[in-house]
Amino acid sequence: MKKLNNWISVANSKSDKIDPLIKMAILHYQFEAIHPFEDGNGRAGRVVNVLLLFAYGLLDDPVLYLSKYINEHKSEYYRLLLEVTKSKNWEKWLLYMLRAVEETSKYTLKKVLNIMELFEETKEKMQKDAYEIYRFELLEILFSQVYCKYSILIESGIVSSRNTASKYLNKLEEIGILEREKIGKEFVFKNIALYELLKEG
Repeated sequence: MKKLNNWISVANSKSDKIDPLIKMAILHYQFEAIHPFEDGNGRAGRVVNVLLLFAYGLLDDPVLYLSKYINEHKSEYYRLLLEVTKSKNWEKWLLYMLRAVEETSKYTLKKVLNIMELFEETKEKMQKDAYEIYRFELLEILFSQVYCKYSILIESGIVSSRNTASKYLNKLEEIGILEREKIGKEFVFKNIALYELLKEG
């Protein structure tokens, strides 16, 4: 517990002059070395990376998925962690983590730009093929999550009844933006293009 308290103190310290990316990399190693939980330390440590970058003001939102890079280079990740423990080889570890941030940032930026482009394409399609139901708020709902259902449109105030929600979502299915799927006893509507875009590696 003493080591974890020290880790928290260092993580929250604002007086040091260590570059925040370097600090994140050091804290990640220390978190993994402390191994505070019986299970899930790897996942927790990778989440902490993003939260630290957010807390240090390097991200406006915690959207940098460093786990992708780490999982794709897992053997190197564990080898370099061990090298720090055994021989204090910090340089290679720090370079690995900086490379992870760089590559993940490029990947995330490309993904965000693709989503923005898809958003505009979907807007144009709705205005052309479903002009009678087009509302910007509806478009935002379709991109706030991959799946939509009747209750979401009602709760958001876009429509006031299930019948109208059904009309809207059925129309979007008809023009090829959404795809209906049955989950349990209810239907949900998947944003097809957004789903495919997010699924891409």
